[in-house]
Amino acid sequence: MMFAVLRRWMGSLGFKGRESPRNEVLDAQELSRWYAGLALEERLAISRELGPRVRASRPKRDEATLPAVAVGRLVFEQEGPGGPRALHHIKVELWDRDFGSPDDFLGEGFTDPEGYFRVRYDPADAGEGDLPDLEVRFFEPQHSFRPDGQVVETWRRIGSEKGPDDHGGLHHDFGTLKLPYWEYDPSTPLARLLVTEEGTPPTAYAPGRALAMLKAVAPIELVKRRHLLQGKLGQAPGLDRIQADYPEAMTVRMERESPGSTRTDAFFGERLLNGMFSTLMDGDPEAPGDKAAFRLYFPWNAYEQDGDHCLPDVDVRLRLAEGRLLPTRIILGMREPGVKQAGAPVTRRSYTPADGPGWEAAKRMARVSATLETELGNHLGQCHFNVEQYAIAAHRNLRRSPLRWLLMPHLREVVLINHSASGFLVGPKGYITRASALTERSVDTRLLHLMGSYDWKGFAPAPPICESHRYARAANLFWRLLGEHVSAFFAEHAQALAAEWLEVRRFSDDLVAHSAPAFVCRYLRATVPGKPAPWFVRSERMDLDAKVTEPVAKAVSPVTCTDTPQPGELEALQQLCRYVIFFATFRHAWANNLQWDDAGEVLYACLGLRWGKDGALSTEADHDVAPPPEEATEMLWISWMLSKTSYGYLLSNEEADVHPRFVELLRAHAAEFAALGLDIRTVSSRINI
Repeated sequence: MMFAVLRRWMGSLGFKGRESPRNEVLDAQELSRWYAGLALEERLAISRELGPRVRASRPKRDEATLPAVAVGRLVFEQEGPGGPRALHHIKVELWDRDFGSPDDFLGEGFTDPEGYFRVRYDPADAGEGDLPDLEVRFFEPQHSFRPDGQVVETWRRIGSEKGPDDHGGLHHDFGTLKLPYWEYDPSTPLARLLVTEEGTPPTAYAPGRALAMLKAVAPIELVKRRHLLQGKLGQAPGLDRIQADYPEAMTVRMERESPGSTRTDAFFGERLLNGMFSTLMDGDPEAPGDKAAFRLYFPWNAYEQDGDHCLPDVDVRLRLAEGRLLPTRIILGMREPGVKQAGAPVTRRSYTPADGPGWEAAKRMARVSATLETELGNHLGQCHFNVEQYAIAAHRNLRRSPLRWLLMPHLREVVLINHSASGFLVGPKGYITRASALTERSVDTRLLHLMGSYDWKGFAPAPPICESHRYARAANLFWRLLGEHVSAFFAEHAQALAAEWLEVRRFSDDLVAHSAPAFVCRYLRATVPGKPAPWFVRSERMDLDAKVTEPVAKAVSPVTCTDTPQPGELEALQQLCRYVIFFATFRHAWANNLQWDDAGEVLYACLGLRWGKDGALSTEADHDVAPPPEEATEMLWISWMLSKTSYGYLLSNEEADVHPRFVELLRAHAAEFAALGLDIRTVSSRINI
């Protein structure tokens, strides 16, 4: 049968017999010689191409009449607390391996909820006079959408297991087969994908992403390399030269056009509202009831530091005045130079606009603090690592559930970029570790605390605090449209979602079991749970009242604890989906795409200021405080690369894996987003940078 299909396929491609005077398609013997002469990669490519054609060309038969059967069980490589973990609903194909000719398809089936498979077949399908050399191959589903919203399913091979050669019996048990499939990394308390030192993740970037990266980075790669080489030769360029060698950043341009404009109090407040730093604005607990008073607090003294950089606790008080958010006081909790231990004694220093140069230095310290918090919190923690935990659980469990069609487009590449970040940004040689005051251990601790504070349950973007709060207005618009999309999807697939609830149960179980312990700092424990705290914005935070009363609280709440949906659980699942897509798309785009605007000037914002000869609060003219040349050029290279590399835009939908309804819904509101400063065409469908 395989030869018959191969003849037709080669004929359709114009492959004709060279030795045949009648120019006919190659006969079986010639095909066998031709196939045997191909490289392994070419034979595999032909097998992948012809496999579906062979299956489609074989006449339907009653499986009960087939004389032979192959059975087995498929489980994850890593066991769970109760023993082997079943790989449910994996497609299993049974093949006859042939040497020198294409393999023969024998039959297919699916693993059941406990991972068992049973494939009936006819040994005669191996070919006349040939006893089958058995092999099972495993496949996961892939999908795309037609323009009308109809789903097109395909299958991607994820593994295989060879059975006996020349099997003449009518029964074979492959036994329990362990497949290393989307395994959790046991060496970290975070839900991270296990990738061995010489291994590769179980997924890959879309082909166009590599070209996008090359296009973005090529213009600045030689600039960075030249700076680093000059440093090694003892001829390191100064910060002014380094800055000038890179494309002009937003703050550099603004300073050229209007000197001092980016260092004003008004610009400081505007970027906290709408820049890459945009974050939750709590009220001022010392001014209860004052709706114009706000506070941002960064508790860096709680973490070990390297002693070379100055990273104080930063307490910023702000006030709305005539539609603008202005800083009114900055309190810095300063350690002594060189002190490294967490919780070190600090001296609190308070600065106001009346303090002149001291105020400007305090604002710079606050900008640096906000930059570091954005990279670790808003960007790496809340988007990258937060979304990764949902991606791993989804890939491990969602195959028959329509939930896969909704979530997978937004989860498809995050583990790849996070795997790169594990050495590039964090870890002993990561840029954050080298360029900030935080040590490798304190970076890990901070990320664990951050991950311990993220939960899908009850989340909604906080309302804007004023008309000029463009970020919050755009976030709420996107959240509303996303809600319409998710609701429509659930209405369309409600019955199938309920029918495949087992997959949702296991998805939820994996999420909760591998999420970080819920983290509530001592200050919040003392001031928020069970107490009136109107200054504390709750909409974007986990339920502190619930978490502090649970014996062993996990950050991520369960969707369900049963194999059939209970009242309210479909609605809870909708909320989870909305949350995940929001952070994989809009929230990541806002934090990531503005990096060159807000972190494209070394003297304006960086990850860490050094103590320097005259103390860390000296002026910008003191380059002993600023990053050294090597870190400065790396910072600008990273900021440009992150902001300018993008592939997989929502509205482009290059892989056609996002439901066209969502694409058109966003496109219809492009003008509203543009009025808020967001080009919706720049929002990616997933995190891949």
